Amino acid sequence: MRNSLISAGLATLVFAWASFSFAAAEPGLSEQLAAKKASIEEMAAKVGNYPLALADMEKARVSLKNAEQAYDKGRQWMGLRGLTPEAEQEVRHHLQMVDMAALLAASRAAKGRNDEELAAVDKQLATVKARIKLLEERKTEEERLRQLVQTCEAAGKEAAAQKADAAKLATQVEQLTADKKKLDGQVTALTTEKTALVDQLEVLKKQAATPTPNQSMPQQPASVK
Repeated sequence: MRNSLISAGLATLVFAWASFSFAAAEPGLSEQLAAKKASIEEMAAKVGNYPLALADMEKARVSLKNAEQAYDKGRQWMGLRGLTPEAEQEVRHHLQMVDMAALLAASRAAKGRNDEELAAVDKQLATVKARIKLLEERKTEEERLRQLVQTCEAAGKEAAAQKADAAKLATQVEQLTADKKKLDGQVTALTTEKTALVDQLEVLKKQAATPTPNQSMPQQPASVK
C-alpha cells in the first residue's frame, strides 16, 4: 500500500514536471531555476534508494548547477539588460538536461518499485505453491493412511473369522476327543469281555475233553438167572 502511494505520488510529480517543462507560457529563467531546484529536491525525496535513480538525480543536480552558472555568467555580461541569446540558449539546454535526468530518475524509481512488487508477488506465489504442495502431500498421506486403515480392518475381520473358525475347530476336536475316549472305553470293555468269553470257551473245551466217571467204567453184563 505504501509503495503504491509513493508510486502514485511519483507519477503525479512526473506529470507535473512534464507539464511545467513544456508549458506554452513559460515563466522567466530565474523562476524556472528556482522551481527546478525545488522540484529536484522534492523528487529526490520520493525516488527511494535505487542506485540508477539516485545517479540520475545527481545528474539533474549537476545540470541545474550548470544552468545556474550559465545564468549567472550571462547576467554578469549583460547586467540588468538580461541574457545574451547564447547564454539563454545554454541555460535552456541545461534545464532540458535537468528535465531529462529527472524524468529518467522517476522512470527508474518506478521500475525499481515495480520490480520489488513483482518480487514480493513472486515470493507470495512461491509461498502459495509451497502450501499447495504441502496440502497435496498431506492429502496423499491421508489417502495412504486411509487405505492402510482399510487394510488393517480387513485383516482384523479375517483374523476374527480365523479365530472363530479356530474356536469352532477346537470345539470339534474336544468333541472328537471325548468320542474317542468313549470309544476307547467301549473297546476296552469289549476286549475284557472277549477275554472272559475266550477263557470260558477254553474251560468248556477242557470239560468236554475230560470223560465223566460213568463214562470211564465199563458196564458189566447182566447175570443170567
